[in-house]
Amino acid sequence: MLFLRLVLGSIFIVCCLTTLTNGATLAKDEVEALKRIGKTLGKNGWNFGSDPCSQHDSWVDQSTRYYANNVTCDCSFNSSTICHVVRIVLKAQNLSGTLPPNLNSLPFLQEIDLTRNYLSGTIPPDWGSSTRLVSISLSGNRLIGPIPAALANLRNLTSLVLENNGFSGILPAELGNLSKIEQLLFLS
Repeated sequence: MLFLRLVLGSIFIVCCLTTLTNGATLAKDEVEALKRIGKTLGKNGWNFGSDPCSQHDSWVDQSTRYYANNVTCDCSFNSSTICHVVRIVLKAQNLSGTLPPNLNSLPFLQEIDLTRNYLSGTIPPDWGSSTRLVSISLSGNRLIGPIPAALANLRNLTSLVLENNGFSGILPAELGNLSKIEQLLFLS
């Protein structure tokens, strides 16, 4: 009986490990997009020697609730052989670059959180073409300029957090058309 349990337990563990490491990898164009995005943000430490969807330490680390270095993927595409980036959370990373204009090169991206960094510049209007975005948090950076009206194209957006930056100008009236918005923070 014990032998049977050990055999069945071993088979179960092998099946679980096979499911977790089923060979699914991030699409090559998204790997290149992450490289460009990281460079623009000033992000160092991502190890492209391991697949960004591997959950390796350079891709996932949330040691505290204030710090996060997470790239999250959905690996259920093409019979679980292809992964796509769905979430980038880089909180309190001391990033000193600018916001990447090419978020649409990650076509399945749903969330970007770059809270508490030293990012400067403006929000690229191109972000308005990243139609799967549900959540954007840029709180606590050094961003300036107007908030682009193109963000109103993000029909699935539920959260837009832009507080504690140096934005100027008039809030685009088009943002009033975001019918799914639940959280909207602009305080300085």
